[in-house]
Amino acid sequence: MDARARHLLRSLIEQHISSGHPVGSRQLARDAGLQISPATVRNVIAELEEEGYVMAPHTSAGRVPTRFGYRFFVDSLLRVVPLPESSSRFLLQRIGARIPDADEVLHAATEVLSELTRMVGFIRVPRRATRALRHVDFIALREREVLAIFVTDKGDVENRLIRLETPLSPATITQAANYFNECYGGRSLQEVMGGLEEDLRQSRSEMERILRSAMELGQEMLAADQERMLFEGEFQLLDLPDFTGSDRLRELFSAVRQKRELVLLLDQTMRGSDVRLFIGEESGFAPLSDFSVVSAPYQMDGEPVGVIGVIGPMRMPYQDIIPLVDGVARLLGQALSQEDSATLEKIF
Repeated sequence: MDARARHLLRSLIEQHISSGHPVGSRQLARDAGLQISPATVRNVIAELEEEGYVMAPHTSAGRVPTRFGYRFFVDSLLRVVPLPESSSRFLLQRIGARIPDADEVLHAATEVLSELTRMVGFIRVPRRATRALRHVDFIALREREVLAIFVTDKGDVENRLIRLETPLSPATITQAANYFNECYGGRSLQEVMGGLEEDLRQSRSEMERILRSAMELGQEMLAADQERMLFEGEFQLLDLPDFTGSDRLRELFSAVRQKRELVLLLDQTMRGSDVRLFIGEESGFAPLSDFSVVSAPYQMDGEPVGVIGVIGPMRMPYQDIIPLVDGVARLLGQALSQEDSATLEKIF
C-alpha cells in the first residue's frame, strides 16, 4: 500500500471512529489534508475496498472500515498517544487510594475503565488456588455451629458457617484449628485441598467432621475461582448507534452473564505481558464478532494473576484506549502488591 492510500485509509478510519457515520469521497478529499480531487479519492477508496480494507454499508453510501481495515490501522497506522497527566492522576486517586483492600482495588479499577471509556469494563479476578493459606480460624457460635474463616497471604478472607450433626467441645475446635494451621499454613489452597483429602482418608478422630467441612469450604472457593470476573458499564453500549436494531448486544449480555467462554479467552491473554486486542471475529467467540476487546494482564508481586480491559465497538478510539488499559493494569498490579504511594506514582 502506497503512502497516499495509507494516509486516506487512516483519515477515513479516524473520521468514522469520531462520527460513527460512513465517510464519503468528497468529505475525505476535503478533510484528509491532501491536494487531490474527490475523483482521485474515489479511485483510491475503490482499490482499498477491493482489497478488503473498507466496505459500503449501503448503496451509494460512503465507506466504513472492515475488521481487516481496523487491524491494519492498529498494527500499521495507529499513533498511540501517551496517557495524559490528568488521567494518570485521576487513576492514582481512584485506584491507589483503595489500598490495602484488594476487593475495593479490583472494583475501582473496573469502574474507572468503564467511566473513562464509556464501554464495558471487565476484570479477571486473581485465582486463589495458587495463593498461600495464612491461617484458618474455627469459632464456635452455637452448640452445633462453627464459623470457619480462611485468610490467604494476599488478604483474601472467606468464611462459611459449618453446621455439625453432633456438638464438638471448644477444646476440640481449637485443636482442629491448631492442627490445620500447623499442617497447612503457608501452603497453596490447591495443596491444602489435596493434603486434607489424604488426611481424611486416614483419620477417624472427632476432628474429622470439622476438617471435612473445612475442605468443602476450600473446594467451594476453588470452584468459584473458575469464573471470577467483574463487569461494569454493560449498558454503556446501549447509547451507541453502532448496535441500533442489532441482536449483538443481547448476545454479548448473555455471554457476560455466563462468563465461561470469556474466562477461557481471557486466561489465554494472561500469558503475555503486553496489551492484547481482539477485533471482531479474531476472538473466535461469536458474541464478540461485532466488538473489540482491549486487555492487558496485571501482576501481583511479579507474577501475572489476571486480566483487565474493555469491550466496545470496533469503532473505538484505540489510540486513547490502549494506553489507558495498559496504565490501569500496571497501577492495579502495584496496588495489589501493596506498594507505597510514592512507588505507585512512579509507574507513570
